[in-house]
Amino acid sequence: MADQAAQRPDCGGCTVCCTALPITEFAKPAGVTCQHCTAAGCGIYETRYDICRSFLCGWLLLPGLDESWRPDRSGILIRFIEREDLPEDYRGPGSGVHFTLLGGEASVLRPGFADYVATLVRRDVGVWLSADSPRTLVNPYLKPAAMAHDKNALTAILLHLYRLHLKQRDMQGGMKPLPWIIPESI
Repeated sequence: MADQAAQRPDCGGCTVCCTALPITEFAKPAGVTCQHCTAAGCGIYETRYDICRSFLCGWLLLPGLDESWRPDRSGILIRFIEREDLPEDYRGPGSGVHFTLLGGEASVLRPGFADYVATLVRRDVGVWLSADSPRTLVNPYLKPAAMAHDKNALTAILLHLYRLHLKQRDMQGGMKPLPWIIPESI
């Protein structure tokens, strides 16, 4: 979805993916920090697993997102969904986008989030939302508000969907929210 040459050179100290993502290749569940993750980043960076070498989050790949979008600052981990893994109705624009909301309601309310999601929905890009929970395709819920450029309605729907994800997470055997630290400025 993004030009590889335009990506940022490194994660800048963010290690959200090392905790948030499940890694089946070495049986690491979501929400458990990788045994190789250190305060300085990956402790085995030069010999890290292929899955770790190939993963690039949306913040790394999208040069239009500033430092405030870094996952450990924004509370949002952005991932892309390959075209062939999308429902037919959302294959035209290319990759889909999955927003994992890890920073509570502040991540939904952060400046630019609703606008960015609305732009994707208006372009028929498949948009998924999760919160330490299974993901949900949200385009059908957001399309009317996005097309009407109604940011207040869009934000209200995003908050409602986020809260439903929290309820779903709680019903799945007491999954605990991940311990993300969000700066007060968000």
